[in-house]
Amino acid sequence: MGMSGTIDILFLASGCYLTGTAVMAKKRGSMVASVMLGKNMSENDISDKEGFINYMYKRLLLSGLMIVVASVIHLVNDYYIKSNALTWGGSILILAALIIYTRTYMTGQKKYMVRGGTAPGPDSSKQKNKE
Repeated sequence: MGMSGTIDILFLASGCYLTGTAVMAKKRGSMVASVMLGKNMSENDISDKEGFINYMYKRLLLSGLMIVVASVIHLVNDYYIKSNALTWGGSILILAALIIYTRTYMTGQKKYMVRGGTAPGPDSSKQKNKE
């Protein structure tokens, strides 16, 4: 197995991990910080955890599945078909998946993260009204 096969297997593993992370978040309500949260953020920084998971779920699942499909295309192509068109198609699919993931990650943080610490609690609206 050459370098390209090794890279394809690493992409396949990362696509499976991304897909598994999305499914776990949806089923269990728990998040993997390295995939869904920023470097210095925790689940306490999310203003609406359920909304955040629902927002991220379909997009993470789509990105993960796109990476898995592209990796399988590359592996089959590298060892059996050897088509330049399939190589480019798989590469474009991976690039599209990375764009979807990055856009989802950034938009999700802007939409659901509270800057400066913890998410607002149920009394936060009462405190705003007092001021």
